[in-house]
Parts: sequence; C-alpha cells; structure tokens
Amino acid sequence: MKKEILLVADAVSNEKGVDREVIFQAIELALATATKKRYDEESDVTVTIDRRTGEYVTERRWLVVSDDTVAELGTQLTTEEAREVDPNLKVGDTHVEVVENVEFGRIAAQTAKQVIVQKVREAERAQIVNEYRDRVGELVSGTVKKVTRDNIIVDLGNNAEGCCRARNWSVVRSSG
Repeated sequence: MKKEILLVADAVSNEKGVDREVIFQAIELALATATKKRYDEESDVTVTIDRRTGEYVTERRWLVVSDDTVAELGTQLTTEEAREVDPNLKVGDTHVEVVENVEFGRIAAQTAKQVIVQKVREAERAQIVNEYRDRVGELVSGTVKKVTRDNIIVDLGNNAEGCCRARNWSVVRSSG
C-alpha cells in the first residue's frame, strides 16, 4: 500500500500538472473519509502520509469541553470523560488517539477516487485563475464557443473560458 500511494501521487501529479502536495492532501482526505464511515457517530479523523515512504497514520481527535456543555457525540469529551482518559486534559485541549488504518477495499478506493478527482479539479481551476488573475483588463484572444442573448462564451485555451456580458460588446455589421 505504501508504494502505491507514492505511485498514485506521482502519476496524477505528472498527468494533470497538479502539485504533488495537492494529491497527497486529497489522498489523506479520502482515507480520513473512508475511516469516518467505520463509526456510527460523527468523528474528527485525520490521516498523515509520510511523503517519502508512503506510510500513513490515522488519528481520531476529541475536543475537551466543560462539564456544563453538552458534548457532541464522537467529537467532544466533557472534562469528566476526559479525566478518565488522561487526568492532565483540561477544557480546550484535544485528545488524540491513533486508530487502525483503513483497509483500501472497494468502497475506500471509490471514496478516494472521488475525493482525488474533486481536489484535482479544484487545483486545475486554481491554476487557471492564477494564470489570468494578473491579466484583468488585458486584451486576450480566443475562439467563440457559444453566443446567447446575454453572453458570449470564449474558449481561451488550456481549459480556460471567458464570458463577455452583452452590455460590454457590440456587433459590427458589414454592409455588403
């Protein structure tokens, strides 16, 4: 499993042109999501992957709240409950417990795929926004993709599109 994580991160990063760190974060989120499905109640689960070895650690966290607060099942402990776990815990502290890593079965793999695809799309959109952020007000060229009554959608290339509102453009007709 360790080597597969590294291979997936490298392959997706190279194929999509997305930073390897984004892929690791997506895999961590996917593993955490798959782990949460083990529990009946809501849970705060984090997964940390070693970027060199591919090994990962899964942790479950609880926030310690005062005894007069109604603790949220699965994510919070009252001070009384926290004392049973560790007498040194006080309000505002976080109790962290290492839990068993989720096995990458069919459901976990499907969840991971969905999260990775979503994160890659978000990263691609962010790259496009960053590419054009400094070009506001600059004249760019593209191919008209669609014309509606209110807008013209222009394909700028590299998965980028522009939208020109009707109030900002005029049609020049040639008589001929």
